[in-house]
Amino acid sequence: MSAAKVFFSVLLAFVSVGVRAETAPIRSVAVLSLAGNSLALHVQRHQVGSRTESSPVEVRPMEDQVFDQAAIIAARSLLLKLLPNVKLDLMTTQDKGLYGAQNELFEHPEQHVEDRDYLKTLLKEQGVSHAIVISKFRSVAAIKLLDATVGSGALEGLGFYVDDMIDTLNRRDDTRSRGMVAPFAYVRVRLLEADSLNVIGEGTAKQSFILARPSADSSGMDTFNKMTGADKVKNVRTALEYAMEAILPGVLAQ
Repeated sequence: MSAAKVFFSVLLAFVSVGVRAETAPIRSVAVLSLAGNSLALHVQRHQVGSRTESSPVEVRPMEDQVFDQAAIIAARSLLLKLLPNVKLDLMTTQDKGLYGAQNELFEHPEQHVEDRDYLKTLLKEQGVSHAIVISKFRSVAAIKLLDATVGSGALEGLGFYVDDMIDTLNRRDDTRSRGMVAPFAYVRVRLLEADSLNVIGEGTAKQSFILARPSADSSGMDTFNKMTGADKVKNVRTALEYAMEAILPGVLAQ
């Protein structure tokens, strides 16, 4: 066989392998969240006149995995609809290396070889073909109102945005209130091949919603401080559900 024919045969084989890799069916998916190891609290306070204080940011480390569990449950709910015949494995990890690396695992893989090998091992133990990894996403604050957005500074991951003095109007019953509390989920979702960690789909979401308040005298921080732990988890989970609805269909279609 001539050198030209050998080269052509090798090229065809390479193309064939590439096509198979791109169209490999999603048989089973592990869902892992790295977004829930902290909860951010952003507070916006207005002073007299037009001046506004800078937004204090408190990032509270989360020792348990309640928010990671909320993230993977939100993803699971939608994945069951989008991939009804696929086996799902919900995963959590306490590995600080994976949490610390987050997006760097995929944006700068050469700097995180050990962490990537560890993640590959975790996925291999699950016997899955693919993985959905949920991580934090940082972007300019854009809290959604009915027909506009408000916000100052940058938000990342999961948390609550509080504006202690803004006046809002509930158009359903024409009630006004002072102060705003908005749970938010600023997250990135990647679809990976489990054995290689190659990214085959990716998307981001900036989701939030305004909590209703019954009293016109209630300030944002007053509302936040009166929230129970269960209420906070429930509200963050709702924001995550909105995020998964915004991201996952497009990620799976890539």
